[in-house]
Amino acid sequence: MCYILLDTDSGISVASSSPPWLLAHLGPVLAVAAGFAHTCAVRADGQLVCFGRSEYNQCDVPASLGPVLAVAVGEHHTCALRTDGQLVCFGRNGFNQCDVPASLGPVLAVAAGFAHTCAVRTDGQLVCFGDNFTCNQCDVPASLGPVLAVADGYFHTCAVRTDGQLVCFGNNACNQCDTPASLGPVLAVAAGDHHTCAVQTDGQLVCFGDNDYNQCDVPADLGPVLAVATGRAHTCAVRADGQLVCFGRSECNQCDVPADLGPVMAVAAGYAHTCAGRADGQLVCFGNNEWNQCDCT
Repeated sequence: MCYILLDTDSGISVASSSPPWLLAHLGPVLAVAAGFAHTCAVRADGQLVCFGRSEYNQCDVPASLGPVLAVAVGEHHTCALRTDGQLVCFGRNGFNQCDVPASLGPVLAVAAGFAHTCAVRTDGQLVCFGDNFTCNQCDVPASLGPVLAVADGYFHTCAVRTDGQLVCFGNNACNQCDTPASLGPVLAVAAGDHHTCAVQTDGQLVCFGDNDYNQCDVPADLGPVLAVATGRAHTCAVRADGQLVCFGRSECNQCDVPADLGPVMAVAAGYAHTCAGRADGQLVCFGNNEWNQCDCT
C-alpha cells in the first residue's frame, strides 16, 4: 500500500514512515485523475500537478497552461480543461489523441482512454479523436444528441445523454457497451479497461462487462453512491456518507482502502492504483507505485 507526500515547491517527493502520508504540500485538491502509471491533480488554485511515469512527457505540464477546472488521464497522455473552456492535451500522441481539433471550441467535460480523447462541447455535442482503428471508439453515433458526461475505457466510450440515457460504443468484446435494459436514467459513468459502471438517479451503482476479477460485483450493502471510478479491473465508489469502497482486482492493494482514510469527495482509479480526495481536500493514493504514481517507496 502506498500513500504520497509531494513537495511541489522543491519538486522532491518525501516519504514518511507513519501512514497516512498525506499530500500536505500539494495543498487541497479539487479533482484527480489516474492513468496507467501517472496521476494528475487539480489544486484549489487551479494549478495542475502530475507525477509518476512520464516517458512520453505526460507529466510535463505546459508552463503556459494556466489554471484548470478538470483533468483526464489516459494510458500515456493527459488532457486538461482550462478555465476559459479550452482543452489542452500532452503526452503520447501516436494516434493523435493529443491533437485537439481546431474547431472544437470551449468544452464542459473531457475523458481519456488508452489512446483516444473525448470532449463535451458547450452545446452538448460529443467530439472524440485519437485511436479509432481498433474498435470505432471515436465514431460518435449521429443520433446521440447532446450529452452531459463522458467516460473513456481502453477501447470504448460511454456518454450520458441529457435525458439520462447511457450510450456506449466501441469495443464490446466483454459486453462493456451492452447497457442493461433495466438501467434507467443515470447521473454519472466510469469506464475501465473492459467494464463500465453507472450511477443511477437513485444513487444505485450498476456495473457490467468483464467481471473476471469481480469488478462488476457491486456489494449488496453498498447503498447509494455519489461518485464512481474504474481502473483496469477494479472499481471504487464513494458512498453517500463519504466512505470509499473498492472491489475487484487488488494484486497491488489498489482496493485496500486505508482504515483511517475518512470521508472522501472524489476518487480516481488507474491501472493498479487508486487516489482519493478527502473531504478536507487532501489527496491520498494507494496501490502500485512502481513509477512513483503514488510517490512513495
